[in-house]
Amino acid sequence: MASFLVFRDLPGVTRDQYAAAQRAAADASRRLTAAGHEVRYRGGFFLPGTGRAICIFDADSAADVAEVNQQAGVPAADVVEAIDLPAAT
Repeated sequence: MASFLVFRDLPGVTRDQYAAAQRAAADASRRLTAAGHEVRYRGGFFLPGTGRAICIFDADSAADVAEVNQQAGVPAADVVEAIDLPAAT
């Protein structure tokens, strides 16, 4: 399973609307997982001053992540694989 970042352009979206979009993405992830394509929504970052957001998913493919977002009705400008590199101490 790989990690993916979903970049969103959400001009004019409020914190409450973003929270609703998060719930929709989590619900869609559970539905796709139940259908045999494991996808886990890990959360994200909402940048209200810019109207942008970055969401984090774990999945086997970018296509599965894109499908979750389509089912959730949440626009995704880009879906890219990411590698988590913890800070060196």
